[in-house]
Amino acid sequence: MLGRTLIFSGGEIDDSFAADYLKEQHFDTVVCADSGLDAAFRLNVPVTYFMGDFDSVSPQVLERYRQKEVENSLKVEWIQYPREKDATDTHMVLDWVIEKKPSEIVILGATGGRLDHFLANLNLLMLPLKSQIPAVILDQQNKIYLIDTDTSILADKVFGKYISLQPLTEKVTGVTLRGFKYLLDDYTMTIGSSRGVSNEIEDGAKEATVQIKDGVLIVIESKDMLKS
Repeated sequence: MLGRTLIFSGGEIDDSFAADYLKEQHFDTVVCADSGLDAAFRLNVPVTYFMGDFDSVSPQVLERYRQKEVENSLKVEWIQYPREKDATDTHMVLDWVIEKKPSEIVILGATGGRLDHFLANLNLLMLPLKSQIPAVILDQQNKIYLIDTDTSILADKVFGKYISLQPLTEKVTGVTLRGFKYLLDDYTMTIGSSRGVSNEIEDGAKEATVQIKDGVLIVIESKDMLKS
């Protein structure tokens, strides 16, 4: 059992956001996927496991961990994969983590950089969903997760002002929204429509609820970046 688990994926990470977020969080296990180790090193986060084919992590950072020169990560466990494989490093890490039955998974570094990797990472959220493990992708503007059952979003816990719903499966039936600014009643959401983008929790409501009958929804709690 890994407990609450943080995964550093290999995409770009806003260090300022990540540092502020991690100050308020506790994780039982930290797993780095290849160049995710660079982010953990920059942020001085203790690492439990380091996994990947080691082709994108900084050689200098990798050597410091190997030589046990990083004081908060002296007992890192290493799992190396071959470079020629049928899955991304993040996919292989997520498979491994799910087998250990964590209580929750938070993924950083899954959105920034290459869009092909982001789309793959979004689809990978199906793996913990099928195993009934709460899992989210986070960056400085977005909290992304999947739902396939009725879900409540608490107003005092929501990540940002906007809540967008989009179908991951071809269609999602019976979508009913309550406590939102814009309501739906037994609606079928289908791929190829922007319906469901930029909703908000109704003023004064303590929570909003999403009911669905069948299918999988992408939920994105997001906020605008402040302009300097």
